[in-house]
Amino acid sequence: MSATPPVAPPLLSDNIQGEGSVKSKVVKTDPKKSAKEAKKEKRAALVASRAVSQSTDNPTDLQPQPSPNLSTQIQSPSQSQFRTTTSRPPQQPPTSSIPSKKSQPIGLPDLPSTTTSTHKYWILTHLPTHASPNTPLAFKSGKLHPIIIRLGVLMSSGTLRGANARTIGMMIAFQEVIRDYETPENAVLWKDLPGHLSPMISFLENCRPKGVGGGNAIRWLKGEINRFGEQEFGTEAEQKQYLIDAIGVYIRDRIEFADQVIATTAKEKIKPGDTVVTYARSSLVERVLIEAWTSMRILDPSSSFSVIIVDSRPLLEGRSLLTTLSSYNIPITYTLLPLLAPLLPSADLVLLGTSALHADGSLYSRAGTAMIAMLAKEARIPVVACCETYKFGERVVLDGVGSNELGDVSDFFDVKEEEKETEKGKGKGMEGVIPLSLLYDLTPPSLITAVCTEIGFIPPSSVPTVLGKANNVV
Repeated sequence: MSATPPVAPPLLSDNIQGEGSVKSKVVKTDPKKSAKEAKKEKRAALVASRAVSQSTDNPTDLQPQPSPNLSTQIQSPSQSQFRTTTSRPPQQPPTSSIPSKKSQPIGLPDLPSTTTSTHKYWILTHLPTHASPNTPLAFKSGKLHPIIIRLGVLMSSGTLRGANARTIGMMIAFQEVIRDYETPENAVLWKDLPGHLSPMISFLENCRPKGVGGGNAIRWLKGEINRFGEQEFGTEAEQKQYLIDAIGVYIRDRIEFADQVIATTAKEKIKPGDTVVTYARSSLVERVLIEAWTSMRILDPSSSFSVIIVDSRPLLEGRSLLTTLSSYNIPITYTLLPLLAPLLPSADLVLLGTSALHADGSLYSRAGTAMIAMLAKEARIPVVACCETYKFGERVVLDGVGSNELGDVSDFFDVKEEEKETEKGKGKGMEGVIPLSLLYDLTPPSLITAVCTEIGFIPPSSVPTVLGKANNVV
């Protein structure tokens, strides 16, 4: 038998020509095109091998695969689309209802949409609000003195509203806490007492922020406690009595005597026939006006001055000042903040109360104070702020947004007490309306003429100097 000669494999051009493709003529004439077709053939073979490996892993998806030749590249579009979808599952397109995380600014909270957040601006979500304390849980914890819980209720309800009233109430409450405190075994007072006071301070902070004056008083008290660790000081009972007496001296010297000195100094700026403008109610400004009226009437019963009380919603604190001054028969004009501009040119002096005075001289007080100071500056009327030195703060505040308090928005609406927890009381149910109540604002030092303190009249720029000598001021 004679051996049959081996059959030569078909050429690439024959395969292309057998398909009847127009590209066969291009391959025979242009060698560069044949290189491209060879590259496509290798790519098709690689895709086919991947499909085989995936079908081996999933036996249910086994399907006959075509031979890896050039015919896979010149198939119909429907077959090519089918093989692409079986080898690579389609990706789900992102829906517009889910926001991308990259679109949110780094370090900022998620921006609330107008449909889900209608009670506050996102930029003010860091500000504290007045929350009613959970008194049953506070009593159950066993870590809070009953007088602290009572003080928290008074502060959150607004019964104790002013900075001086809250600081005095807090320090008197600490006197009772120290009086009832007993040092545990194997412990010393100066190490254990600060930890005993910490949950009570946190509780009061949650009820109402303590402010600059309250924070300074707490730091002073902790400094007095730490002095026992630096030097020997009698028995535990003597240490407790020392702290109780020291708190009483602090209240007397830094608040009560300071108010008396400020009233005596500031009343000299009020002359017979003057018109004094004040805003809302400050206990210190109220004392200045009463003493100025009393001393003026003693010297000359026919002399007098008038007062313009400017008030604003929602608190309307000026009504309380109106009632007090009316009992002394002082001529008073009561108006709201939007109506002040026509009355201001007839004024001679603006007296303002303060909640705090920051290191840069900016005045932190009831919302609306900055507007009155600005109008007085335009009318060239002197603005005097009455402030005790214990309210001086070491911070530099640039605006009234970084540190402020959110008030109760139900005061903006005609809401009864029993409706405050309903949708109406929370300001909801009104499409597109965001009720917002800020309690304080910031007055630049350029709008303040002088600050009346217990050490005399000083410019706002002298606050850092006073802070540097605060340890020598008792």
